[in-house]
Amino acid sequence: MEEEIEMRGKIIFCTLLIITFAFPIVSATEWDSATFTLSLENPVVSKGDYTINVVEFDGYGMVALNISCNGLFIGNTVLINNESNWFYMDNDKIRFKGINVTDQRILPMCGSVHSPQAEIVFATERSPEESESMALSISTDKDEYLIDEQVIVTMQIRNIGGVKVDDIHLNVDTDGLVDQVDLPSGFGLNEGTYRSEEIKLRFPATLHNGSYNISVNMRWTNAHGTRDFLTESNTISITQPIEVYKSTTNEASQGQTVYTSISVENIQSRPVSVRLDDALPIFFTLIDGTVTDNKQDLNWNFILGPHERKVVSYQMIPEQVGAHRVPKPHVTWNLWGENTTNSSDSDNVIAVYQGVSFLEKDFPEPSPTPDDVIMGDRENSSIISMNVNITPAISNEVIPENPDFGKLVPGDTRERSDIIIKNYGSGNILITASIAETGNLYKQGLEIDENSLESFNVTIVKNTSKISHIVLHVPENYNEVGNKTGTLMFWAEGVN
Repeated sequence: MEEEIEMRGKIIFCTLLIITFAFPIVSATEWDSATFTLSLENPVVSKGDYTINVVEFDGYGMVALNISCNGLFIGNTVLINNESNWFYMDNDKIRFKGINVTDQRILPMCGSVHSPQAEIVFATERSPEESESMALSISTDKDEYLIDEQVIVTMQIRNIGGVKVDDIHLNVDTDGLVDQVDLPSGFGLNEGTYRSEEIKLRFPATLHNGSYNISVNMRWTNAHGTRDFLTESNTISITQPIEVYKSTTNEASQGQTVYTSISVENIQSRPVSVRLDDALPIFFTLIDGTVTDNKQDLNWNFILGPHERKVVSYQMIPEQVGAHRVPKPHVTWNLWGENTTNSSDSDNVIAVYQGVSFLEKDFPEPSPTPDDVIMGDRENSSIISMNVNITPAISNEVIPENPDFGKLVPGDTRERSDIIIKNYGSGNILITASIAETGNLYKQGLEIDENSLESFNVTIVKNTSKISHIVLHVPENYNEVGNKTGTLMFWAEGVN
């Protein structure tokens, strides 16, 4: 009798299984899907108005389920392990599929023989009039920041569905940035509308990294009573604190002194520990006693305060004619607990010429003329061939060629790192400046070494360079917008 009962149970399972595969329904309906794990210990799950209850596991990859809606029984089904087809019920408003159902023949799969489990996908129909969808975007006013600058984060929450969405919550992970504003919680949005929120962040007193990932999580309750969420993020970084420029004499004769200067500036508002390393070009010799701080090498360690600049220099002598590439200086700094190294953007080449060269060589005896003054024995006459490279009296260069002040608003002041004015001529020069522009932004607001353009002038000795600092002030009452360009011209005049 027991064998008969056991066989009958198996027949019931097989019959239901045949029904499941015999009537597959294909639908283009939009669905809300969720994945649940059922077991004998947790036999009941609910989704919206529907409840699923486990009836029995057969231990061979099948589970029998009862389904009810608002407490009323509407049917039953059997789901099998790794099922590919959906089983539909309640006038095709709901559907099921088995993913992992305990099968003792292929354990381990899901659960065990003594504690079987079934992982199923349960989807409910989403009608067009109930369709809902939310969108979230996040942006920052810049990608890179100085440490004392404020980070402005803008979030836009949009209801792009067809019904009102309620109980919206926002949560921000600032990754260590200091949050100054609390976000609203529990608000709603009508269909087709949006809402913008803005928070302002500051960098912490102790920096832990050079970049920060700002993440926004939005949660809301959908029409079926379940919680949905979206997450968006944006990464910002701290502008590298150290800028370094190197200038050197670009032309020299063999044995002539070559001058080199390196400018290192901290553009951030925090003190920075810096190590500066430089090297001589090949075939150059360092002149003792010419290195800043009376050093015997080209390595310096120092601390730069906020917005502080340090200039070091040295002199060297070329030993070989040719074009010699100048090594770039490297700065290693520590601002957020780890050493970071960057190098100068300058790419200098020194051209070393032979200058006046003397080449002794035997030539055939020349034919005498009446004007010749003949002295001594002509049989061993010699001739000297002479050559000289004449450099221009006035020659100068300014780097970088395209300083960019970035985005500014009326009332802003922006400092641009150093410009280097080089004197390549054979004499001293007087440098003045003028600007060509449409409008008068630069004429009013541009300063060089704390002087206006009209009053700026500097004398540069031959074979040396001058490091100047430029600043742009945008007047409070400036009412133009858009990209403003100008051509800054430096004029050189020979002086004693």
